[in-house]
Amino acid sequence: MTTKKSDIVFISPCNEKLGHFHSFVPRSIPIGVALLSGYLMKHGFTAEVVDEEIVRIDREFIARKLAVMSHPKIFGLSVMTTNSGRAYEIARLIKSLDKDAVVVAGGIHPTVMPEEVMAAGCVDYAVRGEGERPLLELVKRLKSGGGSFGEIKSLMYRGQDGKPVFNPAEDTAFDITELPAFPYELFDPKHYDLGFILTSRGCPFDCIFCSQRAITKRRYRALKNEVVIAELERLVNVLGQKNITFFDDFFTGDKKRVFELCALIRERGLHQKCSFGVQTRGDSVDRELLEEMKKSGFDSLMFGFETSSNRLMEVIQKSETVEDNVNAIKLAREIGFTVEATFIFGFPEETYADRLEALLIAKSIVSRARFNNATPYPGTKLYEMALKDGRLNLKGGWSNFSSAGAVTSGVFDGYVVPYSPEGTKPADLAGEVFFANLLFYINLSNMRKLFNAKKSGSGKWFEVPADKLLDFRVWTNLLALGLSVLFKFAYVFTFSAESRKFFIQGFLKTKEY
Repeated sequence: MTTKKSDIVFISPCNEKLGHFHSFVPRSIPIGVALLSGYLMKHGFTAEVVDEEIVRIDREFIARKLAVMSHPKIFGLSVMTTNSGRAYEIARLIKSLDKDAVVVAGGIHPTVMPEEVMAAGCVDYAVRGEGERPLLELVKRLKSGGGSFGEIKSLMYRGQDGKPVFNPAEDTAFDITELPAFPYELFDPKHYDLGFILTSRGCPFDCIFCSQRAITKRRYRALKNEVVIAELERLVNVLGQKNITFFDDFFTGDKKRVFELCALIRERGLHQKCSFGVQTRGDSVDRELLEEMKKSGFDSLMFGFETSSNRLMEVIQKSETVEDNVNAIKLAREIGFTVEATFIFGFPEETYADRLEALLIAKSIVSRARFNNATPYPGTKLYEMALKDGRLNLKGGWSNFSSAGAVTSGVFDGYVVPYSPEGTKPADLAGEVFFANLLFYINLSNMRKLFNAKKSGSGKWFEVPADKLLDFRVWTNLLALGLSVLFKFAYVFTFSAESRKFFIQGFLKTKEY
């Protein structure tokens, strides 16, 4: 029996350099290329996904792939801003081994920086925006050898003169009900946490820091609950998942839908076999909704809190208030939820006092917290503001455009935050982000939550599963991580006076909310 050759190989290049944190950050399935793979497979093509977080891509690896692909040999690269440099390296490697191989780029970076992607000289085609329809049409034409590329909306390609051609963008939102069941079977559970589901696409809000709006605009669409419950039954009853995170940008965007889904979960008994986590907004939940979710197996909520200042809430166009988040978190904890929150340091007009207040809020009312540095991804309003103010700190190949870079970078990595507000030095901002995360988990109660036995929680951004606690390699890696954190602490505490002040005040101060 022979295996059919791959029509397209999707590659997800390495994204962020996590240093010693790498061993403790659960690997997420590259969802974008997974959805595209499933969509092409639905239409009769064979697809494969290669994740460079799992396997290092080199000449030998690409040569092996080329040997088992159908003609023309198509590679699809998932290109985000943070991995764009590596994506170009892989594209050049493919072309060096087979100049006739077809390289297609898609994702956020080709959408917002199309000229850069085509100017790299190693990409044949690129897709802007939602990729399902244009990619399918492109693959059909490439495999059949006929048809005009000029008819494919949102496609970029090279004309006969070698110059890039930019087709008009697709205006109609993709109908996500056309998507088949998520292709979990393409991913080895030894390498990935399969406990996630995606049941909607898009968000109606317009936060200045969110790059995802470049893809989905402000168009919110949800799958029918019958489809969602079938997927949940598959995850729980077939794949044996005990905790499932909803990766929706805005799970509670349609309360009626959530109530109906909760009823179906209880009807099928899934709440007795599995727990669920979601990310949401403070202004979109109330007691009735949270109580319904709690009795249906939902046990953790993540709020995008972002800032402690209502003034800054208006600056970042969050369309909610600090009080919305505080009240929602208090209510959720009263009902019995584990509550997590994300905060971002370094917004325009932000002050030292705003950052310290955010830390005090987190220490007072949430179970787990994450503090990131503001990152002006191209395509966002924050990027335009940073350019206008002359405060964009861009390193080669967008290498410093990591929202977690202030935490995960080493002392000698030369990391510089990509943006800092007026009145705040980049080194001080990076130090305060680092210290905020450290101060939140410096007490034993919060630190214990990192040793996540049940893998519960919406974030799943750092955890040490209980079944790994007897593994010598885990403790070796933990020791290395601990030593690197201590060294970085000493360095920042010594050389950044403002960060030192932040640490001392953040350690000593408490505040009830």
